[in-house]
Amino acid sequence: MTTTPRPRSRRFFSAVWRIALALLPLGAGLALATILLPASDHHRSDPATLGLRIAAGIVISAAVLTVIALLVRRADQRRMRDAGLTSVRTGWRLAVWGVIVWTIPAAATFGVLALLGAPLTVTVPGPELARTVILLLVAVLLAEALPEEAVFRGYVTTVLGTLTRGWGVIIIQALLFTLFAALLRQNANPADLSLFLAMGIGFGYLRMITGSVWMPIGFHTAFQSGAQLVLTHDAIDFAGGTGAAMLALGVIPFSVAAILISSTGIPRIVHPGPGSTR
Repeated sequence: MTTTPRPRSRRFFSAVWRIALALLPLGAGLALATILLPASDHHRSDPATLGLRIAAGIVISAAVLTVIALLVRRADQRRMRDAGLTSVRTGWRLAVWGVIVWTIPAAATFGVLALLGAPLTVTVPGPELARTVILLLVAVLLAEALPEEAVFRGYVTTVLGTLTRGWGVIIIQALLFTLFAALLRQNANPADLSLFLAMGIGFGYLRMITGSVWMPIGFHTAFQSGAQLVLTHDAIDFAGGTGAAMLALGVIPFSVAAILISSTGIPRIVHPGPGSTR
């Protein structure tokens, strides 16, 4: 007796409309923020601009998490933690670990580049730099890292798990993440798209290992904050080119993270779960 393809087709179309609904508040919020916030590099470090980004991030994150909560509980009949959205009480250590795993190799690489004649130079007083860094971290966390990871490495990853497994989920969500970025930015530059694809795969792998979105959130926050601070803000000047900057900001930290997590797992003090070091 042959089996009918209807159940699989039903799962596919169910996944499509649920993913589309999860993407809607994120896409609308980021598109609106792009229109409303100043685009000039001269205003990116202004406290008022960063404050507006934080306010927009609060709205975007709230809308995204509300829609995901409704989908998880009503459409899927599951719990938020089943979608990788574990509580802050259990996830903050993972987020901090994600920040550390990015920061140490990035800082070490910039140190080597400085020895080779391409240093980072602070161009503003110390208090102003500290204010910019803190506001930027909060803005990136609320407007980018938290909502994007909740959607792609949280809900989208969970929905794709009903259709495929393992690396199939990681690759598909990374492709969706790349397509989303291309549409939002209206940019099909292969170099930019390859960066988003690598980000999606890296963050997806961290989600698979930990079972939570919190380590990707921490890593994402650190990476995007560092990249924006070095490449688009006037508080820091880098003597090297964009290629050298992305080596320190992206290639080496992502590579180190992949090697570290693959070989040692997650320390038990950070995450006493199945992905932790035995």
